[in-house]
Amino acid sequence: MSRKRTTVALLAGLALAWISAAPADAGVKEDLDQAVKKIDKDLYEQSVADIRAWLDKRIEASGEFGVYSFGWSHLRIRGDVADLDLNRGGFADSAAQFLRAYEMLGGKKYLEAGLKTADFFLAVQEPAGHFPTGATVHRDGKIVAGGGKHAEPIVRMEDGYQFRPFCLLLYAWQLTGEKKYLDGAKRCGELITQRVMHPRWGYCPDIFDTRIEGDVTKQPDRHGDFGVQGGGSLSDYCTTDGFRMSVILYHLTKDKKYLARASGVGEWLIETQLGKGKVRGWGDNYNSKNQPVPSRNFEGVQIDPRNWNRFAGPLLVWFYAITGDQKYRTLFEESVDWMLSVKQPGGWAFEYTPDGRPCATLDHKLFLYSEPEEWPGGSKPGYIHDKVQMVDSVMIRDLLKSGGRDALRERFRGPGKYSDEQYLAARLAAAKRCTDENFQVKLQPLDLGDMSWIADGKYVMGKYQERVRLRPANPDAELPAKDAAGRVDLTRQSWKSPHAGYNIVPYGWAQWQYVWDANLAMGRIDADAAARGGIGLESERFVDPWDMMWHWESRLLDVEDWCDVPLGAAK
Repeated sequence: MSRKRTTVALLAGLALAWISAAPADAGVKEDLDQAVKKIDKDLYEQSVADIRAWLDKRIEASGEFGVYSFGWSHLRIRGDVADLDLNRGGFADSAAQFLRAYEMLGGKKYLEAGLKTADFFLAVQEPAGHFPTGATVHRDGKIVAGGGKHAEPIVRMEDGYQFRPFCLLLYAWQLTGEKKYLDGAKRCGELITQRVMHPRWGYCPDIFDTRIEGDVTKQPDRHGDFGVQGGGSLSDYCTTDGFRMSVILYHLTKDKKYLARASGVGEWLIETQLGKGKVRGWGDNYNSKNQPVPSRNFEGVQIDPRNWNRFAGPLLVWFYAITGDQKYRTLFEESVDWMLSVKQPGGWAFEYTPDGRPCATLDHKLFLYSEPEEWPGGSKPGYIHDKVQMVDSVMIRDLLKSGGRDALRERFRGPGKYSDEQYLAARLAAAKRCTDENFQVKLQPLDLGDMSWIADGKYVMGKYQERVRLRPANPDAELPAKDAAGRVDLTRQSWKSPHAGYNIVPYGWAQWQYVWDANLAMGRIDADAAARGGIGLESERFVDPWDMMWHWESRLLDVEDWCDVPLGAAK
């Protein structure tokens, strides 16, 4: 089958019910023209005005410093100086939102706003290639790297410190062609893939000291509140981010050296699985011998259920899709079965022993749910949904049952480039999304309260256009509750950083999507911007491919098949 037909078939199969595989003829053009006429111009113009007002207020608030708030107090302006905590990579997310706004609305203002942050990251990039944990920006343009808990020769891998600035630089390069952004991303990627990742197992530690010659095998084997140094960590995306950087750099260069260490991650997941019998699960941190080790006062050596849907599950999905090795699918499906079997009405236990007993680590001590009288004063056994959900795992399991590996691989195909026919089909699909009054999408509830809905898969299904009309992208809009990440005021519509917890669709998503769809329908978004990336490197959530907001990291490159990675022989 030709590339053109394959891509069109993919789009049709990924819930894009309105995209036709028919060639671009007068009939398709006529359908598109009729659909465009039905777009509510008043709603469209008001939505554009709201989004511009919100973006402009953010530029007014901190644009002089070239960085933008994203929902936490990581940006503190004191007179002519701004102190930045670079945790969670949120400043990269905020800048990427400006770059996406440029692709959606045009004009240089938003492009320049996003590029200011990209230039900031180039300015603070350390000689070894990594990005620091903090910085100070002066109103006169002076930028000083430094801050956070660790000396700046230390590479902090968790919480998006490296991955998200790396992605932002590639996004800036994609839009401008300026080599400095590509060079900066490669410098970071070289350090992570050639030194920080383990040569045999591919894992990444929480921290890496660049002053020590050689790779991670030369680092001291330590663990504590900082995480692990010589070993490997699943926690907070350490190993996930290293793996994703490897795949991105391979697709960018086709150089297999970037995969040499990443290839071991799949085996590492099998080696570090802690469950016995039918129990399946992983700890947070491991030493250099792949033994679980404690870290923070609530991270012991037991199975942490949060590690499943956030880290181990997506990686197993990727390794099965790429290699076709049945052992990854088997471990994935066994893990899904066990996780579902231990779910309680309130969610999951804090931890589980390898034989499946609910437990918790409190102040570095292990407590069993079966012995509540032993728990420290004020503490009691409970079940959580915090960062644990099975919705996406079940969706992938069902996809594998119905279509096998072929169906899974199709998920990760991106259009790469649109032909004229595919571009028209995408425009027609967008036009129908923003004119169908009954079109429903998964939405964040306006009053959160009990968060059990996310773990149970009880999403709020709502009419797309009704949420658009709420106008929550308006900087002055009043909403009944702030969301789980505490975003209020200017940060209400911020894209989530990787550690936001639930990756819930934010309040103002519908307005952004509506403007994107309308502009795409009217041909105001070019074919390259509309096609770029596709599904890409999903982490926790498996989203609809037409969603213009989520996983902006997958829109960095024109990749037709993200699974075309030589990690192992397909079967």
